[in-house]
Amino acid sequence: MNGQAAWPPSNIYEQLYQTHSLVNSDSDAVGLGSFDTIGLLELALLHRAGLKPSHRLVDFGCGTGRLAMHAIPALPQGHYIGIDVSQDMLRRLDQRLRALPRSTCRVSLMHQAFDTFPMADRSVDMVCAFSVFTHMEHEDSFRYLRDARRVVRTGGRLVFSCLAIDSSLGRSVFLESSSVNVQARWGRIRNVSTSREMMQEIAQLAGWSLVEWHRGDEKTVHLPGHETPLAFGQSVGVLE
Repeated sequence: MNGQAAWPPSNIYEQLYQTHSLVNSDSDAVGLGSFDTIGLLELALLHRAGLKPSHRLVDFGCGTGRLAMHAIPALPQGHYIGIDVSQDMLRRLDQRLRALPRSTCRVSLMHQAFDTFPMADRSVDMVCAFSVFTHMEHEDSFRYLRDARRVVRTGGRLVFSCLAIDSSLGRSVFLESSSVNVQARWGRIRNVSTSREMMQEIAQLAGWSLVEWHRGDEKTVHLPGHETPLAFGQSVGVLE
């Protein structure tokens, strides 16, 4: 190695997200779109996948609380577990949760520095990963999916979003990412495009079955107060 440090470092995702959180607002730190509306759309997708008020939900990549603000009131007999690689995002989420009305939902926030989940086997009902696999290489997505299979109870589900390359958003992200070299790509948070077929194969290798797929550009998500369904933007897969 000639005295040079390994590149990229083993905690590259943590470094990138910690820096990103420190220089961005709560909404900018977790991506584009209305902070509140996206959180409601995420909760609607979880309900469609079978989330119940008594479930133990792991919000993998919880960020600054886009989903948490809506999921916690929706789990009055349940347990919300927010996990993130950035300790600063967790700090900001903790501050945001203090503004919520008192809830009977149990709430836990955990820092996850590695690709294993800090919980016991078969101990949760559902895991969600919104805008998480969009920012990591497929091999790392597989490693997280494999360990998520360990912690989810029999019959439980995992809901994830991704940038499918057969959509205009996925193609534009891919072309933008390919316009810079590998050092530049790893010098910032990655944006990784994929496909339904690729995610299905990775999920199967990790012990999951893809049971639902929703294209991100199709308006299929219903929200109260909206006359017509909305599109989520990213494509969404449901694993069992």
